[in-house]
Amino acid sequence: METVQSQRAGRILVVDQDAWCRDFLIQVIKLLGVAEYHLATTVEEAQEALRQTAFDLVITDQRLPEHRRLLDDCRQRFPAMRFIVMMHQRTHITHFSYQEQVDIVVKPLSLDEMARKIREAIHQIHRHQVEEEFRRLRQEVLRVLG
Repeated sequence: METVQSQRAGRILVVDQDAWCRDFLIQVIKLLGVAEYHLATTVEEAQEALRQTAFDLVITDQRLPEHRRLLDDCRQRFPAMRFIVMMHQRTHITHFSYQEQVDIVVKPLSLDEMARKIREAIHQIHRHQVEEEFRRLRQEVLRVLG
């Protein structure tokens, strides 16, 4: 398990049992200058990390045992969380009830595609945060004026 922090926004949890894949993803994340990332090799490690820190994005592999339970638990606890699920064949893409928050990436991984998916997820997270802040400010103004 490893946690690293830097300057830019975004907290990413990478959950994959393959060291080469975790290493590849960390290189992409570092290139993007993401603020914080955490590595886990099992669902149990990931859940422990989630008890300690709220993440914006979870990247995991479809072949990881219990990946579905992890995503469903995350979705219940953190409704705004985004997900990138790595799959080994396009024909095995499964349906997620919260599809708008899930991006699918097919292995073998492409540096450009993965960087684009992570950037898009972080952009969506920031947009959601700005929209929530706008709603809060609007309600506050209405309360003060009303």
